[in-house]
Amino acid sequence: MQILPRMEVGGVERGVVDLAKYFKDKATQIVVVSGGGRLVAELERLGVKHYKLNVYKKSLTSFLLIKKLRKIIKEEKVDIVHARSRVPGWISFFATRNSDTHFLTTAHGAYSKHIFSEVMGWGKFVICPSQMIARYMMDTFGISSHKIRLVFRWVDREKFKFKSDSWQGDRLSVVSIGRISPSKGYEYLIEAFKKVVRRNPYFKLKIVGEASPSHEKYFNYLQTLVKRFSLNFNVEFLGYQRDVEGILKDANILVLPSIIPESFGRVIVEAFACGVPVIATKVGAVPEIVENEVDGILVPPYDAERIAEAILRLSRDQNFARRIAINARKKVEEKYSLEKCASQIEGVYAETMKHLRVLIIKISSLGDIVLSLPSLKAVREAFPKAEIFLLTGKRFLSLFRHCPYINRVIGVEENYKGIKKILKITNNLRKISFDYIIDLQNNQASHLIAFLSFPRKSFGYARKLGFLLTNRIKFFKGREIDPLSSQEEVLKLLGVRIREKKLIFWDTPKVNFDKWYKLGINTENIIGINISASRKWQSKNWPVSNIVKFIEIVYQRLSHFKIVLVGDKNSKDLAEEIMRSLRRKPINLCGKTDLAELIELLKIVKVFITPDTANLHLAQSLGKEVIGLFGPTNPRRHTVAAENLHIIFKKISCSFCYNPYCKENLCMKKITPQMVFKQVNKILK
Repeated sequence: MQILPRMEVGGVERGVVDLAKYFKDKATQIVVVSGGGRLVAELERLGVKHYKLNVYKKSLTSFLLIKKLRKIIKEEKVDIVHARSRVPGWISFFATRNSDTHFLTTAHGAYSKHIFSEVMGWGKFVICPSQMIARYMMDTFGISSHKIRLVFRWVDREKFKFKSDSWQGDRLSVVSIGRISPSKGYEYLIEAFKKVVRRNPYFKLKIVGEASPSHEKYFNYLQTLVKRFSLNFNVEFLGYQRDVEGILKDANILVLPSIIPESFGRVIVEAFACGVPVIATKVGAVPEIVENEVDGILVPPYDAERIAEAILRLSRDQNFARRIAINARKKVEEKYSLEKCASQIEGVYAETMKHLRVLIIKISSLGDIVLSLPSLKAVREAFPKAEIFLLTGKRFLSLFRHCPYINRVIGVEENYKGIKKILKITNNLRKISFDYIIDLQNNQASHLIAFLSFPRKSFGYARKLGFLLTNRIKFFKGREIDPLSSQEEVLKLLGVRIREKKLIFWDTPKVNFDKWYKLGINTENIIGINISASRKWQSKNWPVSNIVKFIEIVYQRLSHFKIVLVGDKNSKDLAEEIMRSLRRKPINLCGKTDLAELIELLKIVKVFITPDTANLHLAQSLGKEVIGLFGPTNPRRHTVAAENLHIIFKKISCSFCYNPYCKENLCMKKITPQMVFKQVNKILK
């Protein structure tokens, strides 16, 4: 579906007709939606279906057309909606949400930096007609270069045929084609022509185009200027002309006097194709098309004197005019033919259908993120060629440094849940244009992020703000289900399954043994103890007295082993208490390792002992023998069963209370040092 404001005569509209003609006998079919116009009849002659909707009104009422457009998309089984202007862009963007239809845009101009213009950067790909527009979209709207597709405007060589005598004759006809608008700089062309007719009173200037109601005063000013300069005989306003190729056939010179950046300048390549020498101002993308003195003449904007000189030069030097006209036609053959440019667009359509962008949201905490790694792998296996992104906490970015399942990791701050933060995050995510967002975080903030990022589809649990997701599954509170099975329930909505229910990690750089030797850690006989859970969950901690007693037993019975204490910066006081209670000191690394160093350390331990915390899952995913100590939380809900995971807990009347604070902490006290040592000894044997 090509959707644009109207089908009146203009470069964009003629381009849509050309595409309809190009795709007429191909597998790709075209339907057009617009507010109607003169070129609708031409579409109908080509057998192209046109739907008339008022998709041109800059009004909030235009959003009422979303439902109608969605119905057309469904009836016509549209795979891709290609929007070519902002109002149609907004309507069609929302019409394609929660659907299998892809959204694509072409940025035809340097749009004002305004929220109204941002939709033109939300297409899966953004087609730009010039390098100038591509740079503008990247610099102004923050669009990634990976989304930009450069496709020049083209000319139909069957319609715009080369003629070998356009530069000959004493009564030259100079034309300028474009809408009557102050941006086109026609007053400078008229002033230039005043100088030209002094040399040759038989030269004619034909200005082709019409003024919109808002530019009527400007048109009247131009007519007054013609009278003031006594150019009534030499300058003619032809208004709207359907037969652009006929106009160029009778022309000797084309002048484009624009004073603001042109996004391309289709009429230039049409003149190139016809062999009409071109004079154009050096603005916007024009220098990308016209090579000065080689296939055209470039002049500064606002400079009537230079325009006049260029016209007179072409009239005097026919060899020069002939040379640049022939060079210009060669350039059309090489770069601007309809066949070449339309086939490039066809390639973008094919890429749009094949390319998939997926965002997985898993922001916190470290343990839950480690538990989500099998899901990342499953998504990658299901969509091997997809571009997969992960939204996670900034402090966990290093964890994914060598992750083979993710193309890009996007980090957010810990305080991401505020509405201002969410708006900032989603503003950036919308520019990436996701097909799918998989919400594995499943909190209110993540549901809002998924919704306001406007993917085609979103997936998650129907809890909290889950109604904002397009595809959701009921959440059963209190159900005993392991984390991977819980995540798989969401993945099933996409037809994805976790083939092997176990924690995983990937190959990381080899351990720097020298660093650990310097700390007194050998790499053969190490037992690691994670001495505390998070500050929030003090009830999960194994009592200090039990840890001290366990260490004493190890040093008595396994004297060749060393013990390493690990924990975050909040565990420093506990570590000091343990160190003071022992004659033979363990190695204290609490608060002294970052995430990468912790992974290195876990790789070299023989056994790792830990309460219910992130390091349990991390060590398990690295394939280490892990002893998990559980009390207030249910291990069946928070761990993934495996041969290398050994759970110890003593069930009492208040077990699995999920209370983060407990004065008695009886459930953890009942896990005796002897019980843990017995399990260690069993593992080592």
